[in-house]
Amino acid sequence: MIAVTGATGYIGRAVVAELARRGLDVVAVSRYCDCPSTASVQWRATGPAFPAAATFAGCDTVVHLAGRAHTTTAVADGRDLFDLENRELALATAEAAHAASVRRFVFVSTLGVHGSGADAPLCGDSPVHPQLPYARSKWAAEQQLTAWCAAHDMALCIVRPPMVYGPRCPGNFPRLVRMVRKGLPLPFAMLHAQRSFIYVDNLASFLAECATRDVTGTFVVADGSDWSVAQLVRAIGAELERPVRSFPVPAALLRLIGKLTGHQREVDSLTLPMRVDPEPVRRAFGWQPIVTPKDALRLSVRDHAA
Repeated sequence: MIAVTGATGYIGRAVVAELARRGLDVVAVSRYCDCPSTASVQWRATGPAFPAAATFAGCDTVVHLAGRAHTTTAVADGRDLFDLENRELALATAEAAHAASVRRFVFVSTLGVHGSGADAPLCGDSPVHPQLPYARSKWAAEQQLTAWCAAHDMALCIVRPPMVYGPRCPGNFPRLVRMVRKGLPLPFAMLHAQRSFIYVDNLASFLAECATRDVTGTFVVADGSDWSVAQLVRAIGAELERPVRSFPVPAALLRLIGKLTGHQREVDSLTLPMRVDPEPVRRAFGWQPIVTPKDALRLSVRDHAA
């Protein structure tokens, strides 16, 4: 059986569905869940505590998606929630899984461990320079898991995806769709830096490969959805059959405005290049996306425009 933590999250739901589609037995793990179990998916709730060994009883692989992407608060003893729920939770989950005789651990990190932008295409061996608290907590988790799994003979596969998009996704993608749909003027005409994205079902497909293949290491994954913001809003407009009202503002000026207004992260994600080199994943897994970028964009835009 394969356990998936964070199973009620956006990516977690897609991974559970993909594993079940492949005919695999799944243990879907979440803190609180009233989802009914089925013939292939068994739900287990952990409550507010870290998972115990019993959570993973009967499993041989864990795909760890539970964690936190956004926070403005700290826990009672002063630690930030990124560290608690991304680093500490990951290590505690690996320890509980090992106690249940789990042999393989798949940890979903973030492309952000490589920084906010990169001129050359990225792979798992590219330089690491996490700049934001979320990315720093994921990098800390990667380092500790690597050492811990090596010491306890547990196979470890680390996956660093870029921004994930799809129907009902959170984040910047639905905001772009809404702005184009409303015909708002957008300062994106000069934003030509290419960034990689990945459709949620394609990421779920790749994580299913990681869970079922005897491959270890660190992998940066994307699915060929490489766009600049200028290209992306034009493509969204074409899908919506709406004209795009885009005007030119230099990227450097937008980054300065973002820094002064406290929105540097959002602006960097629009203006800096960040592409993925697909070859290492192809060589290691022979994996191909199950949904083309064109179809993925069409499905996503139509859902968010509904």
